[in-house]
Amino acid sequence: MKYSRKQFLDDLFRIAIVVVANVILALATVWFLEPAHLYAGGATGLAQLIVRIINKCGGSFNLGLMIFLINVPIILVGWRFVSHRFALFSAVAILVQWIFTDYVFGSGPFEALSKDIETINGTMSNYGGILTLAIFGGLLAGFASGLALKFGTSTGGIDVLGQVFALHKGISIGMFTLIFNVLIAFVGGAWLQGSLIVTLFTCVRLILNSWVTDKVHTSYSYTSLNIFTSQGDAIAKDIMEKLNRGCTIFEGTGAYTHKEHTELYCVLSTYELDKAKAIIMKHDPKAFIVVAPVKTVRGNFIKKTIV
Repeated sequence: MKYSRKQFLDDLFRIAIVVVANVILALATVWFLEPAHLYAGGATGLAQLIVRIINKCGGSFNLGLMIFLINVPIILVGWRFVSHRFALFSAVAILVQWIFTDYVFGSGPFEALSKDIETINGTMSNYGGILTLAIFGGLLAGFASGLALKFGTSTGGIDVLGQVFALHKGISIGMFTLIFNVLIAFVGGAWLQGSLIVTLFTCVRLILNSWVTDKVHTSYSYTSLNIFTSQGDAIAKDIMEKLNRGCTIFEGTGAYTHKEHTELYCVLSTYELDKAKAIIMKHDPKAFIVVAPVKTVRGNFIKKTIV
């Protein structure tokens, strides 16, 4: 298949999203979570845990490099079970994380700023201390993950495994990451550091992270459409061909106009909604559309990768 200019621009846009999202994630980790000794969760949290174990044993290891090494096998899982393009975008993500964690935010003038932020736990304790860091770290990390996933990319790590479970098992990405990350919080905080405070504030961060991720990322939530139109056959044909979604057609009569019209009913993944609206407007700009959330879908509903 020929690689078109449109596809090139689309990939370029997604790469830009990858860079922005992972710069935000690296910033959240280095400036907010590390100074408070909290865990980022996912592959980054696992990397923090391993690095702290190494440090406790008298060794040393760069956090960014550990994040990179942990992500390599996870990217291979994404290549196999999600899509090749998604895995490639995830590979770019972990490279950006590595560079910005170890060589940008963790060094030079940014390193000094990072150390200044640590005073929040001490001299700035009146402003919330560790809670402030947990809140802002959770909001930034959740936004970064949700932003990347919304556009069919990822921040690497557990986001990749979350896509696999969401795609094949119908499990919320936010819920999957929350369960994994709570385990990291208890092992790292309560066991390794001997501090339930670290565990509790990490859980605060995780809840915010999970909530923001699911709010921003909508790929595996569902939406129903009721479309009242005079161009039902053309719209249904386009939705089936371009979105690979089925429609049910009802014939109706308007109570006010007494004119006959067609009602279409279909269920989409939420990220397909804008494409469906564009199809409807193309055929009937005056169509009346009702959009409603769908909690559960059972039956022959195809779950597709975004990329």
